[in-house]
Amino acid sequence: MNYTQVSELCQDFFPDLTPSQLAGMIHGLLGRGFVVETERWKQHMSEFLASGEPLPEPALEGLEQLIAFSQKDYQADSFSIDLIRPEDDYPLEQRASAIGDWCQGYLTGYGLVKNTNAKELEGEAKEALQDISEIARIDFEGVDSEDNEMEKAFMTVCEHIKMSGLILFQANQPEATVKSEQKQVH
Repeated sequence: MNYTQVSELCQDFFPDLTPSQLAGMIHGLLGRGFVVETERWKQHMSEFLASGEPLPEPALEGLEQLIAFSQKDYQADSFSIDLIRPEDDYPLEQRASAIGDWCQGYLTGYGLVKNTNAKELEGEAKEALQDISEIARIDFEGVDSEDNEMEKAFMTVCEHIKMSGLILFQANQPEATVKSEQKQVH
């Protein structure tokens, strides 16, 4: 899915969210260990996004597509998160603001999941969550689109967010899953 498709989903069903917030929320849910294999995910999403009211079928279909798209980011052959933000031809201020929204959404999704397998974050994972939290609070108003250094800094921040999301995903996997994946990598 791309930014425009997620934007349409938000406009039609979730007007209080930006596309980046919704995408970030899905990544936060997945990063914390949210399981979507059963039909219960629909109930959970209704609770998260519509105060428990059933979501219309087209909204569920759009969410299912976004979840499937986002899950691919965590598969062993991908391992690169798509932040779902405005394309590079948008002004830097708008893209940077969307990254802040993505981080806010990520924190919301991450906080909504009650992961019984989760252990207290430490080290790199704890730092990754703190970094996402700090980026979510940055005020991007007035970012100069013509400044080459700002553009480079923006790209660096995006890559850091992606790595942080992957670190948190790994930190929240059951121990057996992590060991199995480590064996496959070597």
